[in-house]
Amino acid sequence: MINEKVDKAKAVENIEFDPEMLNKLRMFLNKTGADWNYILPVQLSADLSKGADYFLLDTRKPEDYSKGHIAGAVNIFWLDILKPENLIMLPPCKKIVVCCYVGHTASQILVVLRLLGFDVTVLKFGMGKSPAVGVPVAGWENYGFETVKS
Repeated sequence: MINEKVDKAKAVENIEFDPEMLNKLRMFLNKTGADWNYILPVQLSADLSKGADYFLLDTRKPEDYSKGHIAGAVNIFWLDILKPENLIMLPPCKKIVVCCYVGHTASQILVVLRLLGFDVTVLKFGMGKSPAVGVPVAGWENYGFETVKS
């Protein structure tokens, strides 16, 4: 076990990390609050009903967005987010709430946009619809799979 840790440490020493990128990533992690960059659907709904001025970004496929989305949400497919015509649509001085199917791709986009300087949070559990047919949206424990304590 000790030799394995030493080998891993030596391997990391041989990797050249971009110092500027490391600094940006550290700042990203340091700015992560107790909410872990998520907003729950009930909180978003309550905020919107009170007139909160969020920019809602739906990153699902256009055909899924057209089947139902949050009122006022703008659709930019997640793989197209960095296209110049899409980046200019994003407000630099407004909180952006990103949603997708279940929260996974929105979380990736959160990191990208935060590193670019945007104020972003993710709708936890997204729209609650897995893009994979027949796959329920639930986690490990929801299925009753075993967990262990350390």
